Amino acid sequence: MKFKQVKRFLALGVIAAMIISAAGCGNATNTADTSAVQESTDGTDAQEPAAEKTEITVAKDAETAPTVNGLDDELCSWTTGGTDASAKGGDDYSFTPVIYINEGAYDAEKSVAGETEAVTDTETSNLALTVEKEAVNGIMVNQSDYTISDSVITIAAADADGSATCDFSGLGAAIAVYGDSDLTVKNTEINADGVANLALFTDSGASALLDSVTLHSDGGTLYENYVNSPDQTTMVAPPWILGIMGTSRGTNLEGDDSTMTVIDSDTSASNWAVLSTDAGSNMYLNVVNTDMTLTGTDDPMQADGAFDTENPYTKRTGYGTYAIGDAQETFLGTRMNVGTYATIFTGGTGYYGNLKAGESYDLKAADGSTHYTYTAESDEQTVINSDTFGFMAHQGTNEVTIDGAVVNSEYTDFLIKSGNDTTINVQNGAQLHAGNGILLQLMDNDDSTTDFDAENMAFGKIHEEYEGFPTEAVSVEAEESDDAGLRDVLVGGGQEADLEAPADAENAAEGENAPDGEGGPDGEGGPEGGMMPAATGPNYSTYNVTDTDLTGSIYNGIGWKANDLSDGKVRQMYLDVNLSGTSTLNGAIASTSVIHATYDGEQYLKENGITAFDNDEEAAAFAQQYQNTSFSQAEYFDIGQVANLVKSNGLNDINVTLADSAVWTVSDTSLIKSLSISGDAQVVVEDSVTLTVDGTAYEAGTYTAADFQ
Repeated sequence: MKFKQVKRFLALGVIAAMIISAAGCGNATNTADTSAVQESTDGTDAQEPAAEKTEITVAKDAETAPTVNGLDDELCSWTTGGTDASAKGGDDYSFTPVIYINEGAYDAEKSVAGETEAVTDTETSNLALTVEKEAVNGIMVNQSDYTISDSVITIAAADADGSATCDFSGLGAAIAVYGDSDLTVKNTEINADGVANLALFTDSGASALLDSVTLHSDGGTLYENYVNSPDQTTMVAPPWILGIMGTSRGTNLEGDDSTMTVIDSDTSASNWAVLSTDAGSNMYLNVVNTDMTLTGTDDPMQADGAFDTENPYTKRTGYGTYAIGDAQETFLGTRMNVGTYATIFTGGTGYYGNLKAGESYDLKAADGSTHYTYTAESDEQTVINSDTFGFMAHQGTNEVTIDGAVVNSEYTDFLIKSGNDTTINVQNGAQLHAGNGILLQLMDNDDSTTDFDAENMAFGKIHEEYEGFPTEAVSVEAEESDDAGLRDVLVGGGQEADLEAPADAENAAEGENAPDGEGGPDGEGGPEGGMMPAATGPNYSTYNVTDTDLTGSIYNGIGWKANDLSDGKVRQMYLDVNLSGTSTLNGAIASTSVIHATYDGEQYLKENGITAFDNDEEAAAFAQQYQNTSFSQAEYFDIGQVANLVKSNGLNDINVTLADSAVWTVSDTSLIKSLSISGDAQVVVEDSVTLTVDGTAYEAGTYTAADFQ
């Protein structure tokens, strides 16, 4: 890996300390002290002294007062947060910036730091800024072009419990940029400690470039009796029905037409999210030659122990990125190590490709211009390692392209849940490794079988389903549920609200988009906002494999009536599987019935190499011992963990097409609606295996285009 190592500047050089003991509207009392420290990052004597750093510290007990109103000054794109200071969470838009850059100038009167030579109208460099007080921002930039370099920016408010910070408005962020701004952060370390304290917040059409940056968000412990909710006015942790929990998002990209590009950097968060998008549209995220890591934490999740149950799948629950509101996300030569998902899709596009030495890549901004041109010094492959799943899609229209990249997941590579249209393109020798042998799993959205508490704006705390594999299909004529009326509650919705918009089948994602040295993919889609609406089908998803060899199975378990709560909330999902070029697939493709399985059940399936049952009696015996008929929000990690029984309900059809010289080796029981073969493509059914196509069974043998005219 070749990227510039970022030094920990606090351990280097001669530091001039300015301790902020009291401040209000710039009336700070500054006390100077000097000391000399010479150390290298490995603890030996430094060979060369670093440049002097100006240290600004806002103590935990410092007297400060808000100086910037994010609503009145129209900084924030998200405007539905709490503004009543007497309410829990206080005012999400009352900012107290240590350094405030506004309309191209440093505003000393509104900055806790007051007059200081360390800050100019266009740049800050060699700064060591530490904020120990909760809900105080480090550096805020609005309507300005600005550069931060060779600095350390730290929010050290470990006691922040989410009651006074907000990562939808940027309140408490180390760095926040708004409006028509172009921010560059270079050779800098950014740290954020405490619930909902972001390392970087980008909003309202701003653009941010992180170049050779080390960034970490550590989170903290949620306040007692926090209600886990998709309601953004109070949300400081993800809704449990996403299958994740946490208190730290490293960055958040929000608003219409905002852009963030991260190059040659090291980004991490303890849990929840490394790099997030939320509550906006047409956001562009570019990540190049960068590490993205979830680290986990020993901190209690919530003060009252609501989430103390140990997650058996991972110690670092959360995702690498979220794609919402037609977000366009491009990853080139990126190394991602996560606990639950690489990316959650709810209306966005993700391209995962590689870097080739000597080639240049134009990384696009939201307005279509080139935000940054990156020239690769070496070949770098995008490699994703997940302790649980690879990807998950649960709303909107999505497109995912895995172009020569590597995806290693301990369980299913890709989950597609009812209520969205998703196209997955796997091409150019991509390597997909699913620990449980399932490349793609379609399933009814777990939301549909979890009730919703409208009074408290929260999903129910218990998921329940009937015993045994379901045999009854959801009625496609089901009337809308009362919950559909909640659609208007969170108009414009944010990522964690799990909002489903009615799908337009004619606009389902199709084709493939990949940068050829000219930037990332284009795409359309994204939810309109809302909450657990009624029926949203039919939906259409596509799995395209081009010039790639895959081993694993593909299952469509959509449209089953798991319990009465699902009426009207899940519909049919049709899946097309297309193999072309020199592609090979060794595995099953089948319509299935699904149930949730316990952790022990998932281990049983993995250890015995079972991706699906094809015998009702064996399936029933498994369900009796391992079905997870009821689990609470404390067991959020059971979301998405299912077992399959080969079975069609008429709502989960699969159409398979093979072209060119593609070969599908049917190594386990398969059940599909249609099969089309052209060119020199073949279907090879192994001994003792059955392939059923629209009711016709095909035993062991090799089948070509002539057999399916």
